[in-house]
Amino acid sequence: MSARVDRRSKTPLKASAEALLTICARALRPREVLTVSRWADKYRILTSKSSAEPGRWRTDRTPYLREIMDQLSVYSSTQRIVLMFAAQLGKTEVGLNWLGYNAHHHPGPMLTVLPTLEVRRRWVLQRLNPLRRETPAIRELVGKMKTRDAANSEDVWEFPDGFCVLGGSNAPASLASMPIRDVLCDEVDRFPWEAGQEGDPLGLIDERTKTYQDRKVLLVSTPTVKGLSRIEAEYLRSDQREYHVPCPSCGHFQALRWKRADGSYGLVHIEATGAVRYACESCGELFDEHHKTRMLAEGRWVARFPDRRVRGYHLNGLYSPLGLGFTWAELWQKWQDVHGDTANLKRFINTTLGETWEEQGDSIDDLALIARLETYADNLPLRVIVAGVDVQKDRLEASIVGFAELEEAYLLDHLILPGDTAMGDVWDDLAEALKDARVERAIVDAGYNASLVYAFTEKHAWAVPGKGQPGMHRPLVEDDRKRAQRRRKKSRSGVQVEPLGVDQGKALVYARLKQENPGPGFVHFPQDPAFDDEYFAQLAAEKLVRKVRGTRPYQEWVQTRPRNEALDCLVYAFAAMRLKALPATTLADRARPEPKQPTPPPRRPPPRSIIR
Repeated sequence: MSARVDRRSKTPLKASAEALLTICARALRPREVLTVSRWADKYRILTSKSSAEPGRWRTDRTPYLREIMDQLSVYSSTQRIVLMFAAQLGKTEVGLNWLGYNAHHHPGPMLTVLPTLEVRRRWVLQRLNPLRRETPAIRELVGKMKTRDAANSEDVWEFPDGFCVLGGSNAPASLASMPIRDVLCDEVDRFPWEAGQEGDPLGLIDERTKTYQDRKVLLVSTPTVKGLSRIEAEYLRSDQREYHVPCPSCGHFQALRWKRADGSYGLVHIEATGAVRYACESCGELFDEHHKTRMLAEGRWVARFPDRRVRGYHLNGLYSPLGLGFTWAELWQKWQDVHGDTANLKRFINTTLGETWEEQGDSIDDLALIARLETYADNLPLRVIVAGVDVQKDRLEASIVGFAELEEAYLLDHLILPGDTAMGDVWDDLAEALKDARVERAIVDAGYNASLVYAFTEKHAWAVPGKGQPGMHRPLVEDDRKRAQRRRKKSRSGVQVEPLGVDQGKALVYARLKQENPGPGFVHFPQDPAFDDEYFAQLAAEKLVRKVRGTRPYQEWVQTRPRNEALDCLVYAFAAMRLKALPATTLADRARPEPKQPTPPPRRPPPRSIIR
């Protein structure tokens, strides 16, 4: 007898029943229990665009990320996680794995916030798009991406049962309106303290998540300046976890630190062999870096304040897995190279050590500087002589500075030239004095009597007009790329004025003045009447203070006495030294005669200085 057949599908009834039972069993099967780390190991595919090791993601390669990712899983009760990491340690990959996990395994409303909309565009192109294209589980959710697909555009990513809004911290509209369950904030130290008229962007973000009991917020960043760093403030409010690894010799668990509380360094350089090793804080044994793979695998996060609800994680560049970051020997060499260069030292502290930079030049003691007056040798090892010129209504002031190797500075003279700066005589005095001092580059402040400054700098190719620009994050001088872009644009006056980050310049000068031992970056002062009590009082005339406006902390230079021309001139001189790399009239070119000017009437030579 033949089997009974379903008339509609022409399929045997027994086979239809088995298929139905299979479907029911699949529907009733418990959902796969996955943490973010397990999801990444199972599904995530890395590409050469975003990883030095393309292929399947392996959490074992960066075991210090496992706990962090698992705390972001749906099964964890943790609501807020702070990552204060050095660069290139996987902190952004944690966020991407979490986004992929949520889209595939735990869909819902998400928000990703980058510092600016411009950064968002790059982040989508370099980070998010490879995740959506190369990870099959994610690609199947959204189908093949199309350039004009509104559901997967630059500001929103849609997937079944959920979406991810992509916003910028400087765009309040992207942070307002609809409630959000999960939020990823990348590079929060670059967030503004106020987003338009809406206030602190982190406050707006917290408002959007308050309706969800299972909300999660992940804050990620390398730190910046102490007292102004958002990520450091968040970390200090957390349970402050550090990754402890065992010593290969005695087994003592410890956090790898660049500099310990007693002032000693964790890394030790063996001069005889050139090797760089780490010293155990317990037994003192030196061990090589090849032990790090096993040490990381056996490591564990240890909280300083385990009772706090917010989880905070700090990690420095000493933990970089072998083959994925700088070796200990490379880190040690970088540390040696940044000495004497404040900007590079700051970058090393922030991005390599994952620590905030503390400005050492907040204030100086003028009496201590007076005690440093010295008699110069006849043959100073100078490589360049520059000048910084400050313009007042009734005088010009100029500091002449010689720089040796590694920006070791020698003050040569401080000139005060009296005269109405709206007239030409005092400018002729300045030109003669700077030529006699063999100055190769001078920056003249164009903030007062700008037309006379422009006329002077047009006449003398070695002089550059400069104008101070406020802002602690503005560099003292622009980099070559920005300078080239600016020079391609014509200004209204036809004069190219160098924008100077005077706030950073003052911090640089004060940091150099704080150095106690001669050498790279040290500032020398000569035994000369020009460098008297008043000069040093002007040099110490400002103080860097930390203020708070509402909930926004910021730093500001505050003038503590009426006159500060000596400080301004020295800042301009440092800027002139940094700009010396630009094409300019050199000492050899100086020997060439300048175009003849009408002979001025005879006059008495100007006095060298006036009573202040």
